[in-house]
Amino acid sequence: MSVALYIVLERPIPGFDHSVNGKALGRAGEVLDVLAEKAGTKPLMKFFSASPEEMSAVAVDHAVGADDETQFPPEQWFAADEGLATIRGLRNAARTERAENLEKILADLDEFERVLGLAKEHGVGWHLAVDY
Repeated sequence: MSVALYIVLERPIPGFDHSVNGKALGRAGEVLDVLAEKAGTKPLMKFFSASPEEMSAVAVDHAVGADDETQFPPEQWFAADEGLATIRGLRNAARTERAENLEKILADLDEFERVLGLAKEHGVGWHLAVDY
């Protein structure tokens, strides 16, 4: 099973494809947490959010029985500046580490920075999502 992290924008930016690879980040969860601590930044997964409908569907798909959407928090949006601070901190800390797949992790972080940079320019909120 391949896990990938990706960015969901609050609204589309006309003419901009905001897709990212995110597979290296999806496999680097523990490494990212260590890097965030070293960098003194908010961990990347703290930006995770999903709509109650999405969370309910995931719960049903995984047979945990939570099909009542009202028990999930509302979808949350974050300022691109917050995400950029984390992405840049992670990238700087990663350069001092000898992590497995470091080049791929850095490439994913660069893609995230590209998307969040444009989101900031357009005043568009975002959150992190996980593709299983």
